[in-house]
Amino acid sequence: MTPSEAESAAERRIQEWVSAHRADIAEYLLELVELETPTENPETFDNFFDRLADDFHELGLETERVPGEETGGRLEAWSAGRDDADEIQLVIGHADTVWPLGTVDENPPERRDGILEGPGSLDMKGGLTQAVFALRALDAASLEPSLPVHILVSSDEEIGSPESKPRIIDLAKQANRVFVLEPASGPEGKIKIARKAVGHFTVTIEGKAAHAGLEPEEGASATEELGTVIHQLHELTDIESGITVNVGQVEAGLRSNVVAPEARAEVDVRAPTDETAAAVTEQIHSLEATTPGTELTIDGGFGRPPMEQTPGNRLLWDRVQTIGQRLGLSLEGTRSGGASDGNDASQHAPTIDGFGAVGDGAHQTYEHVQLDALVDRVALLAACVHDEPLPTDPQQ
Repeated sequence: MTPSEAESAAERRIQEWVSAHRADIAEYLLELVELETPTENPETFDNFFDRLADDFHELGLETERVPGEETGGRLEAWSAGRDDADEIQLVIGHADTVWPLGTVDENPPERRDGILEGPGSLDMKGGLTQAVFALRALDAASLEPSLPVHILVSSDEEIGSPESKPRIIDLAKQANRVFVLEPASGPEGKIKIARKAVGHFTVTIEGKAAHAGLEPEEGASATEELGTVIHQLHELTDIESGITVNVGQVEAGLRSNVVAPEARAEVDVRAPTDETAAAVTEQIHSLEATTPGTELTIDGGFGRPPMEQTPGNRLLWDRVQTIGQRLGLSLEGTRSGGASDGNDASQHAPTIDGFGAVGDGAHQTYEHVQLDALVDRVALLAACVHDEPLPTDPQQ
């Protein structure tokens, strides 16, 4: 049997096992959804991480629960016997959801017409289900990952990963490749092969108060200046180049009959590359007040770097597409305007994102996972983890 034939035979065994366990996959996802884990309730992660840790232990992985300072901490699981110097393949997921505690009681998850609907099902307990069953599939087929697997499940991704980010970066530096189990893009299930950088800026304007009826000429309106600044900021949006600027929150003034002495705006900025991020940052910080008597201060910058199509990322995507073809899957890639832990991991290792569940309605009341597609994505992850390591030099 040639290496190619052996690989195809292994992938068939994976697919056969996964297809036979479709009902188990759906039931497992339902159980995870029922275990609520809102980001703002750190205490809820104890039972959830204990459940995952037990499942990883059954597969022979070692685990560690790392408590958080202000979050629910994280769970890590890795191939037993791995030396710290070993190259790894990193699988990243998050357990936290945007849904308030009690949402499951108000909106119980349910299965119907080939989907499982429920809060947190798509973002991203479907991806965590995928990780567990991909490893179960390899174990059942007597197949080994080609590199030691290290899994990190955080509890703070929905708020920008303030506590888990340093550990993700450390692990990515050891990784041959990184799989981020965020939801795929849209009901078509497109995989995220690029993500934009994300910036946050705060605009503060100081003016001078005065009675709006008796002596308006003695005042300097921060609100007037804010209107000018908002217009200037939105003019920086360039859809063709992928730059978007959005003034999402504003505060201004004291009351209607007082010339506003202060104003404030919170600004979201997205850019596809480091170069465009640097350029729009310079443009924003170069803004100056034009309303007489007002002063303008701008703080902030980009907190998430872009996930660009580097040679390593393109090579990993080519591998994934090839494996998908062998599994009978036609995979499409897309750029996402949102950010994830993949933005940070991709700075240090070939990374693919949106590798998790397929569905629709993330962060919305109709959030759901397509169960047939989840079965396919379990097989895809298992086959990719089994596939040979990427070469050190992507040009090879």
